[in-house]
Amino acid sequence: MGSNGMGGLNMKAAIYHGPGKMSVEEIDRPVIGSDQILVQVKASGVCGTDVKTYLRGHRFFEPPCILGHELAGIVVEVGTEVWEVSVGDRVAVAPYVPCGFCPMCQAGIFELCENKAGLNSGAFTEFLAVPREVIERGLVRLGPDLSFTAGALAEPLACVLNGLEDCQLKLGDTLLIIGAGPMGLLAAQAALAQGVGKVIVSEFNEERLAKAREIGALAVNPSQENLKEIVKLATDGTMAQAVLVCVGFAEAVEEAQQYVAPGGIINMFGGLPKDSTVTIDPGLIHYQQVSLVGSFGFTHIQFRQAVELMANKRIDAEQIVSHKLPLMDVEKGINLSVEQKALKVMLINEG
Repeated sequence: MGSNGMGGLNMKAAIYHGPGKMSVEEIDRPVIGSDQILVQVKASGVCGTDVKTYLRGHRFFEPPCILGHELAGIVVEVGTEVWEVSVGDRVAVAPYVPCGFCPMCQAGIFELCENKAGLNSGAFTEFLAVPREVIERGLVRLGPDLSFTAGALAEPLACVLNGLEDCQLKLGDTLLIIGAGPMGLLAAQAALAQGVGKVIVSEFNEERLAKAREIGALAVNPSQENLKEIVKLATDGTMAQAVLVCVGFAEAVEEAQQYVAPGGIINMFGGLPKDSTVTIDPGLIHYQQVSLVGSFGFTHIQFRQAVELMANKRIDAEQIVSHKLPLMDVEKGINLSVEQKALKVMLINEG
């Protein structure tokens, strides 16, 4: 395939060389096959996984490699066997899709697919080849009113929709979210969009609490207020039907047990460090019939739903974006996230 009249066949990419080491370099632009497309990345989000990988490495990301899995852009080249999209289409791209045939997929648990297909490269780059499976099941067109930044937020929002599904909330229920990072705030927006009665957000960082209030949640700083009493008061004594733990601390999962209603659900949404242990009150599980669940990843169905919710203005995901930086400043963006000086960093490719 040719370069489609776009100049040379080089591009810039942020190469991860191991913990604390990343550099923006010129590398070869991908050459697509007949069943692939080339997407010019216009926006890519920095997420917690990228930050963790940059700080201490990750078993899934062997350096040197390109990080980033939240992206949107423009289709600039289309293989001869691809008919679903055209050059010029604005798209959100899922980083992986399920096979549809393995035992997990047949059980409807697509996020645990044993044979996922996905992108061969991360999104912290200028151009990305998208394979056939992702074109078929993980590509969503963006309407003219939806920005590339919003499109890049489809992946984290899809993860949040997955977590909320596992919370089994009904209309009018109360949801407690522990942690007002990007995912906690997206969860607050999505839960309110789905008709939850009350969303209570617990967070120590005052700027993040202010954002939770802006979204419409009851924001609580547990270092200054009694969270248990506030949940009790807000629910007329019944406590929260679900507690979504959006931080990666075992203590938060243990603490969540104080706030959940009988028959309710505690969702370990934030991943815990390896070898973590959590102490659970067996009486809560047995006598109060509380369920402890976890949520990981997203499905291709939720990815499409995420774009629909943003396109129809049910969720304004861009509210959580605090910084827009050029690709060259990727390390700055990661460090701002580490220091909690940024809420959500979006890398923008101009031109």
